[in-house]
Amino acid sequence: MKHHFILPALGLALMVAACGQPKEVEVGPYTVSSIEENVWHIQDYNKSNPAGESFDAKGNKTHFNNCSDIYLLVGEKEALVIDLSNPIDWADNAAESLRSIVAERAAGKPVTIAFTHNHGDHTGMLTAFIDDPACKFALSAQDFGTPQFADKFPEDRSTLIQEGYTFDLGGLQVIAIMVPGHTDGSLAYYVIGHDLLFTGDAVGSGHGVWIFNGAGFENYVAAIPHLLQALDFLGADKDRLQIYGGHYWQKDWLELPKGREMGYDYLLEMQELCNRIETGTAQSEPSNLDHPVLDTYFRNGNAIVVWNAAQAEAFRKQYPEKFVCRDAGVVFHQIDEHTWVGNGNYCYNESVYILEGEDRALLIDAGVYMPTLDKVVAQLTDKPVTLVLTHGHGDHVGSARLFPEVWLHAADTALLRSNIPDYQGEIKLLADGDVIDLGGRQIEVLYTPGHTSGSITFFDKANHYGFSGDAFGSTNLLLFAGPFSALANTCTRTIAYMEKNGIEKLYPGHYHGDNPETLQRVKDELTLAREVLSGKRKGEPGEANGLNRFVRDFGVTIRYNDPEALR
Repeated sequence: MKHHFILPALGLALMVAACGQPKEVEVGPYTVSSIEENVWHIQDYNKSNPAGESFDAKGNKTHFNNCSDIYLLVGEKEALVIDLSNPIDWADNAAESLRSIVAERAAGKPVTIAFTHNHGDHTGMLTAFIDDPACKFALSAQDFGTPQFADKFPEDRSTLIQEGYTFDLGGLQVIAIMVPGHTDGSLAYYVIGHDLLFTGDAVGSGHGVWIFNGAGFENYVAAIPHLLQALDFLGADKDRLQIYGGHYWQKDWLELPKGREMGYDYLLEMQELCNRIETGTAQSEPSNLDHPVLDTYFRNGNAIVVWNAAQAEAFRKQYPEKFVCRDAGVVFHQIDEHTWVGNGNYCYNESVYILEGEDRALLIDAGVYMPTLDKVVAQLTDKPVTLVLTHGHGDHVGSARLFPEVWLHAADTALLRSNIPDYQGEIKLLADGDVIDLGGRQIEVLYTPGHTSGSITFFDKANHYGFSGDAFGSTNLLLFAGPFSALANTCTRTIAYMEKNGIEKLYPGHYHGDNPETLQRVKDELTLAREVLSGKRKGEPGEANGLNRFVRDFGVTIRYNDPEALR
């Protein structure tokens, strides 16, 4: 493909001397250095505007350049640019200089520009390339696939990418890994076989990763173990891994051996820091950043999370249960001495539960896909584990393939097979009234259809709670497989059972820490069902999840199909 970059008369700065390319060269407002053969580091500073902060003898800041980083990788066939620095208004030749840097090293090869995230200090020099017909763009779907960016990039030269997208440059392969938290769609780029990881602001560059709200931190605490797992899967050498962030000048805060970059140990420190923030044991201090949200530094070794103290405390209190452990797919809290709840991060905190008896343990549900669920469960209990399902939907059966057998109600077996058609284990059946003896702990099955034809609820009468999956909706009941008459019957039987056996609450299939299903909630759903059936209450139109109407009251929404649900 013909290249349309224009080479300006900057020959002296770009010349390669007979002894090889200089370690560091200035080109206009940029400083270029070599990371390894065909991989370059481009920073938006020069001698007239140095990177970082300068202070006078009294400690007053006299200069600041929040220098931002660009990385250029050139293979045998193509070139990849990662990020486009700050928008430079302090030099007249910024766009021309950047184009020349890339063109000189790409040597006519097609160029793709990818971004770690959508913040302006990493997309700032987009104007230098946006009109070049030979330049393509690879954009995080989560960060750039929004109306805000709809007209910012040429549609015919732009691709929305997800995790796993691989750039084959010819002799260099670069794969995208999701690391949400700083933004919803932050991506890191790993150079396979070279132990190089380019992270933008996803893990910080020394002064910490900035997290702006509770949802961001919830993403981040799952993203770091996911990143570690991805690096392991890709065969990264833990001793050789080099991490290059989005603001390299911030390394002045890191305690690293001379000549070393951030590495695998840094990610382990960050994972432990997230755990400590969640348990309220992290070292912290005021940030003094004069930012309305970012008021606190949380520290662990070199790792820093810059966040908000009040938001961190609210997040910590979200679950009344004690935090136990986390990996890339699930975080576990402890309900009581022999009972745990695990939450995934793919589908509204899809929940799994471990119930341990003297002889064996019960795993209730299996999430969307928690790739190490069997291993995490084995860390929490040394008893043989039996998997049972509240129902057959994909967000509750995804990890069933990790277990040799699964138990569920006969009416949902077809649903199970449609969601995991490659399941090789044995499918066994549960029925209303069955009792599962775990050894000193009995769990009773109640048939509770409505959400699906085969929905069941598991009751631990001795501990006065149950586990209901989506049978009562986790505040949003989707009535897929039964008319309101079936829901009314389910609620009536469940109310009688709960009152007879002193059941205080049901843990739902999407447990958020503050939404157990109470006896009153089941009674409220019975009231709604009866009022809809009698005509006293009329539903409102609203398409969602394949259902066309809803009723809402008592803090709960029931979605259904009209007229089928009114039989």
